[in-house]
Amino acid sequence: MPAFTLGKLAKLYGMHRSTVYEAVERGRVSAGLNGQNQKVVELSEAIRVWGEPPSDPTAKPDTRHPAAAPDPTPPTDTLQPLLEELRLLREEVAQLRQAMMLLEHKPAPDFIPQRPVEQPEPKSFADLLAGLG
Repeated sequence: MPAFTLGKLAKLYGMHRSTVYEAVERGRVSAGLNGQNQKVVELSEAIRVWGEPPSDPTAKPDTRHPAAAPDPTPPTDTLQPLLEELRLLREEVAQLRQAMMLLEHKPAPDFIPQRPVEQPEPKSFADLLAGLG
């Protein structure tokens, strides 16, 4: 794979040189030295980080348009049973809501509020021992 100096790589990708230098300094892109002691980046490394270079070198990397994705909408014949089930479920929910509104809260007939039971005063340890003997 060919290697490009940082300036030529920036020009190839249509970005500022400082962006490439910063990526190398932070370790995001691996760079080596060529025969003239210039920092160079392999094209495969640049593709790993920034993707394929644009055909128009003046284009910014984030303005490139991705390949058109296939239409995610499934055919209507596969949606029809699901739409019918959704309609039926919505009807059932509406009926259940209506039935809940008709319910009346009635307390259970055997429920009688009781007064709290009074607890006797706690005995001392000596009283407990005396009760055992």
